[in-house]
Amino acid sequence: MTSVQNHYDRLLGPLYGWMLGDGEKARERARQELHDAGISAGDGLAVDLGAGNGLHAVPLAESGYAVVAIDTCQSLLDELRESSGTFAITAVRDSLETFRRHCPTAPDVVVCMGDTLTHLPSREAVQGLISEVAASLAPGGIFVTTFRDYVRGVLEGPARFIPVQSDEEKILTCFLEYGRDRVIVHDILHTRALSGWEMTVSAYPKVRLDPEWVGAQLGQRGLQVCTEPGQRGMVRIVARKI
Repeated sequence: MTSVQNHYDRLLGPLYGWMLGDGEKARERARQELHDAGISAGDGLAVDLGAGNGLHAVPLAESGYAVVAIDTCQSLLDELRESSGTFAITAVRDSLETFRRHCPTAPDVVVCMGDTLTHLPSREAVQGLISEVAASLAPGGIFVTTFRDYVRGVLEGPARFIPVQSDEEKILTCFLEYGRDRVIVHDILHTRALSGWEMTVSAYPKVRLDPEWVGAQLGQRGLQVCTEPGQRGMVRIVARKI
C-alpha cells in the first residue's frame, strides 16, 4: 500500500481526466451539483479542497468567485491551469489542512467534493479540517462536501470489484478491502501493449466516515447542517455559517 499522494502521482493523476469520461458532461454535472447544494453566483472567495483538474473550481469561477484551488497532485493542477483560461483561479499545491494560509480573505464558499474528505489519514484529521473550515467561513458562508459512505454501504464478495472506466486501450477496475477504520482501495489498470495486456496495481487508504458523525462535527462548530443524497451514490453534506 502506498500513500494517497504517491498513488495519485504514480497512477490516478495521469488517468483522472480519462476516468471522468466526457469532460464537458462531467463539468455540467459539477455545475448542477453546486446548484443543487445551494451555491449561487457571487463575487467573493471560494476554496476548492482537493480540486484535482478543476471539475468544480472552473464552474465556481464561472459563477463569479475568485477561487483558490488546492491539491497535492501536480499533474492535476497543471491540467487545471491549462483549462482555467482567464478565470480568477489560483492553483496551489499543498495539503488541504493548510488552506487558510492561502486565503486572502474569509471564504464565502468552501467545497471538498468527490470523496476527497475520505483521503485524509484519520477521523482526527477530518475533525481538524472541519474546525479550520468552520473558523474560516465568512458569516453566511457555505461548506459543501460529498463522500461515499463506507460505514453503511459495505460491499461484499464480488461486489467489491468495481469497474471504473474502459476503452480499447485501457481498463480500470478497483477492489475494496474493508478494515475497521479504513478501506483500502486497490486500483487495477490493464493497458494494451504489443505483447498483450499489461497490469499495474496500486493501493491506498481511505478513512471510513459515518455521515451522521461528519454532520455532528459540523453542527458542534456552529454550522447549520443538511445531509442529503449526492450524485453517483455519494452523500452530500451542506453546512452554513449563520
